[in-house]
Amino acid sequence: MPGKRSSRKNVPRFYCPHCERRLWRLGSPKYFLFYTGALEIQQNVANMPRQSAIELAAKGVYVDNNVWIEEFLCGEHGKLWMKLCRKPDGKLNVSLATNQDWRKTTRTINPETPNPSVGEFTYRMSRQASTKLIYSRD
Repeated sequence: MPGKRSSRKNVPRFYCPHCERRLWRLGSPKYFLFYTGALEIQQNVANMPRQSAIELAAKGVYVDNNVWIEEFLCGEHGKLWMKLCRKPDGKLNVSLATNQDWRKTTRTINPETPNPSVGEFTYRMSRQASTKLIYSRD
């Protein structure tokens, strides 16, 4: 009975919300979501009593290690940023990341918007393909 105790069968599989094809993880870092107010903590963290939420809010920003944004690849739609939520039973709930989610992540800016410190010309030129980038063995 080979593979009886294999953990490979327990690997979660994620599917594209647009075409239902399988998504592949790209190995990007996890960007965890954070909450600042007691009401926000209580609403977003599962089974959080009101008093505990008030105490956590008094300490400062609360980073939730059970909710994060990660990059995936769909064969048809390209790169997608998904919000993953780990439930108390250990299962993962997956949805598309929204702009609201990006505002609540640690160490990030929204990848859909260009860097404001980069000029328009530089940004446009960085998006163009160049023949100099093609490696040829002559």
